[in-house]
Amino acid sequence: MAPIDTGLVLAQPFFLCSLILISIGWFITFIGACTIGSSVRLVWVDIFYNLFLVLGVTLAVATQAVRNYRLVILTFLAGGLSLLFICIDDMINIHYSKTSAVGSGLIFQSLVIIFWVVFFGAEEDSLAKRSIDGYTIPRTPGAAGPASGMIAAPDQHQSPLENLSSVVVAPSADYAYKARALYSYEANPEDSNELSFTKGDVLDIVDNKGKWWQARKQDGTVGIAPSNYLQLI
Repeated sequence: MAPIDTGLVLAQPFFLCSLILISIGWFITFIGACTIGSSVRLVWVDIFYNLFLVLGVTLAVATQAVRNYRLVILTFLAGGLSLLFICIDDMINIHYSKTSAVGSGLIFQSLVIIFWVVFFGAEEDSLAKRSIDGYTIPRTPGAAGPASGMIAAPDQHQSPLENLSSVVVAPSADYAYKARALYSYEANPEDSNELSFTKGDVLDIVDNKGKWWQARKQDGTVGIAPSNYLQLI
């Protein structure tokens, strides 16, 4: 498993906000259920289910494993949403002031999980996915966390020695990641390994370490690309 990188969570404002909101809803539900006691057993099942759901989803984002576990995540999100709706219906039918707090927390969580279904279920080229990814904060190579703001396009006018890469292209490598091009890039004519691409292109990536990544375009062209022009998705 890839190392946990909290910067990947912090670099996605939409996901980070949804994580905060579902945590608030979970704590409201938990505190409300504590005041009621064991009379709402199904709510307690939902509390522990959603706790592990939130931890699992966050771990998948922080380790860049969403692409590998996408169907698993969507399956558990569907199960969590169904359980939430059942619990919300039970709370509505109980006319008791303390159940109102539990119900509001459950509704809070259900709204976030509906967003997560779209967030994780949308195809890469869909309008919803492009809109969400458009707010992702680009990260510079080697940075420990997200950039403080949107960065300007890197300068391509470097000296040949500065722009040459020592990465060896292996066409048969396993492309485990995907990245979207933040800017267009024109390959250096002095380095036949470099890959040209345009802003918005989705590339397959072998590894996300170093300043240059081995990448593959949708047409099958293989080469290396500067990592500060790309954003993992």
